[in-house]
Amino acid sequence: MPVWNYSGVRGNGERTRGLVDADSLSSARQKLRKEGILPLTLEPHSGERATAGPTTGAPPRGGGRRPSAGDLSVFTRQMAILVGAGVPIVDALGAVLDQGPDTPMARVASRVRDLVKEGRPLSAAMGEIPAVFSGIYLNMVRAGEESGTLEIMLDRLADLMEKQVGTRRKVLGALFYPLLLMGVGLLMVVFLLLVVMPRITAVFEGLKATLPLPTRILMGSSRWLNAHLLAAGGGTAAVVLLAVRAAKRYRRALDRLVLSLPKVGTLLLAGQVARFSRTLGVLLASGTPLQKALEVAEAVVTSGPVKEAVARSRVEIAEGRSLSQSLRESKVFPPLAVHMIAVGERTGKLEELLLKVAQGYETEVDQTVATLTSLIEPVMILFIGGLVLFMVLSVLLPIFEMSQAVS
Repeated sequence: MPVWNYSGVRGNGERTRGLVDADSLSSARQKLRKEGILPLTLEPHSGERATAGPTTGAPPRGGGRRPSAGDLSVFTRQMAILVGAGVPIVDALGAVLDQGPDTPMARVASRVRDLVKEGRPLSAAMGEIPAVFSGIYLNMVRAGEESGTLEIMLDRLADLMEKQVGTRRKVLGALFYPLLLMGVGLLMVVFLLLVVMPRITAVFEGLKATLPLPTRILMGSSRWLNAHLLAAGGGTAAVVLLAVRAAKRYRRALDRLVLSLPKVGTLLLAGQVARFSRTLGVLLASGTPLQKALEVAEAVVTSGPVKEAVARSRVEIAEGRSLSQSLRESKVFPPLAVHMIAVGERTGKLEELLLKVAQGYETEVDQTVATLTSLIEPVMILFIGGLVLFMVLSVLLPIFEMSQAVS
């Protein structure tokens, strides 16, 4: 039976090392836990190789996808619970690893645990992986470490991330059915034009009769698409590529145009204001200075005009102006949001009012998305139904005319 070297912690906090015999790495962990030992490291003894993947805290080398926002949200909630229960950081990271050593988040947690065991603070260890842990994440963890309220900061982070993940899933779920319907409808139209219509066209052309206008349009479209299929595909790809490049090049002008659109602009602005307000409110509640909190909040928003307004406010606040005055003069933020921020500044409850602003605009976004989705679905159905009706009539009209001529 394989033998494993281990180092761990007993229930009373005492460090211990030794050997344990077990069939696999997971069996060794379970055996040590039954003995009241929380394993920190497990290595095969006398050069034996583990049969269940990596045995130390080092992350597996090689590829693997990056943890998703949902993975990071679950990890943060688990860490908040473990740290709040008094479990040491290294042991809490080990508990996360025990749940699944081969997941993307486990590889990240393994790397963080190694750095913490070397003596680095948790925020510094996470800062070594900026692709996973964002600025707001690192700032809140650092604030929790400095103030001795790490479990509270992790809990707030988990709430923030769960809200963001939930909103994203809600929007994607609402758009899934209309987009699926549109995709299936377009594929059906292309199939009919490429496969079905050429056979019907051959029959109609043999009749040498004057065909109805819809039939001629459909036959002409089918002939053109079959003759220029590669050119049509290449042209479509080129247009999409040019549109993407143009959107990146003229991003600022495009953002302003989108925000000026009725309904759509209001919806996007509400989402940006909600994201900014929640981020800034959570950071201020964690004790982060206003200038630093604004810097992180600026990185969170994606709309050019909103980002410029936040950047300008950072400069003007350093010159002695208030946040509400700066945002009001930008003429980007809604008057209601600016008014609530001003009230928060006067009453000394800015972080509380910011979180209320975020909650209000998040509710508005949810309601607007639900309304738009309920309108998009019937419009999509009518559009696809209209295409199908046009194609059916294009085929049936000549048949009806021939039957009337024969009768």
